[in-house]
Amino acid sequence: MANQKLKEAGIKTDSQIKQAIKEHDSGDEVYAIQGYKGLNLYIRDNKTTTFRHRFTSPVTGKRKNFTLGAYPVFTLEQARDMYRNNLSLLAGGIDPVFHHQDAHNKKRAMPTFSELAEEWLQSQIASKQFEHRTIEQKRTHIAYAAAYIGRMPIDHIKTPDVLRAIKDIERKTIPTAKRVRGVCQRIFALAIGQGYIDNNPAIAVADLMLPKPKTEHHHAIIEPVAFGQLLRDIDSVTDFYGHAQNILKLQSMLFQRSGDMCTMRWDAIDFDAKTWTFSPQKTGNRADMVASLVVPLPTQAIELLRALHEQTGHTDYVFYNKRRKEKFEHQQQLNKFLWRLGYKDVHTPHGFRASARTLMVEQLDVSETLIELQLGHNVRDANGRAYNRVTMIDKRRDMMQAWADYLDSLKF
Repeated sequence: MANQKLKEAGIKTDSQIKQAIKEHDSGDEVYAIQGYKGLNLYIRDNKTTTFRHRFTSPVTGKRKNFTLGAYPVFTLEQARDMYRNNLSLLAGGIDPVFHHQDAHNKKRAMPTFSELAEEWLQSQIASKQFEHRTIEQKRTHIAYAAAYIGRMPIDHIKTPDVLRAIKDIERKTIPTAKRVRGVCQRIFALAIGQGYIDNNPAIAVADLMLPKPKTEHHHAIIEPVAFGQLLRDIDSVTDFYGHAQNILKLQSMLFQRSGDMCTMRWDAIDFDAKTWTFSPQKTGNRADMVASLVVPLPTQAIELLRALHEQTGHTDYVFYNKRRKEKFEHQQQLNKFLWRLGYKDVHTPHGFRASARTLMVEQLDVSETLIELQLGHNVRDANGRAYNRVTMIDKRRDMMQAWADYLDSLKF
């Protein structure tokens, strides 16, 4: 009897809903919500209770039952609010069901930071502009940020969210925190381009970070007699495992970065043309670096490479290392080799670049432009145009041979 009165008068309080559910016996029953035409409380045979809005669609002209939510998680007050919102949509000729489906689909389509970051990373891989090592560094930086904001929808992430993540990383290492922020900025730029967000929350973070620690230059010997002693010391080692000795011998002649030296590939060596052609690993991070570099190989380098070819010519890498997952010598081995010789804080593998630049200018009177080209730097002519990778190849070939001959003279 009580249920019948509620059906006729309509429900208007939460206690009446609870009473209706308690007294419900069997079958399905519908109760009107008093003062809200078309808004109903629907109780199923198993007492599952939901709010429904019955209306005529302005799009199809058909009657519809739109389930708003399940009681008690979805409250009577929420049902009334959603009902009023639906009436506003109907007044504008919009079907509430279609409207909420579109909103739901858009919400589901909104990627998380991790999802969009993976899309961005794959685009970097597909561009084929970056070495494997660089890609792995980017993946690591993404992982740092994802630990804090990875699961958040990209449009929910604000500057304070990014700042909290970066500040936590910053406490451990400032340079890494700055790289992570840079990667985040590029990922959010992708989100802007795809229409997910309007502003980049990582940009303002740059002004809130600590300054980079003072840069410490790589130690390098630039005095001829001491440099000759270094070369003799390198040649004297007979019991150091791996390829560090040969890499350093070549590095002294070619003065390229350690990462590029260790990952030198046989298919990049042209014995007939006497050249080594590759894309420097720093290219992806440095605007002043060339995308591709041709290194003329002096006679001494060719002889060393031919000897090495007998050992590793059947593999991809010149300095193939079967003990390492990457299958090539690790840069740290070069440091260990020099430390063993007593050159820690005296000369580093990267220091060969500074040594070559200084000694060639001061001792061989070589043009700085030629040296900069051979270092892999973007050098511009008088008209502002950057030299291409084969510019002055003959002059650079003569320079590289003169440098190798000069190194031989320093050993004696």
